[in-house]
Amino acid sequence: MIKLTNILTEILNTYQVEAYMLTDRDFNITDVLDQIRAIRKITIVRNLTPPDYVQQNDVEYTLVSIKFITREDAKEDMEKIKQDILTSDRSKNDLRVPGVKSFKYKPETLKRL
Repeated sequence: MIKLTNILTEILNTYQVEAYMLTDRDFNITDVLDQIRAIRKITIVRNLTPPDYVQQNDVEYTLVSIKFITREDAKEDMEKIKQDILTSDRSKNDLRVPGVKSFKYKPETLKRL
């Protein structure tokens, strides 16, 4: 008998990647991370930034670990996630996730779980 967990594992692939972003200090980082969690395919976002990391006055650097699911190519999905975080469908100047100024993921950290 096939277990449901085995079927889901075959259909959905879970990946993890590390990324860093620069956010506007006027926006609460917890609210920004909550908005990123709401993006399609993302399941978990963890803040990995050390508490003693010295921040600049106008922008905040945040290192995050992101887990997401996909049925397709994980690198293509990460590009789509990046696009979803940085821009909206209405205008290229309108931020999708308020407060995010820059978002880059580390391709070398992309791995299947």
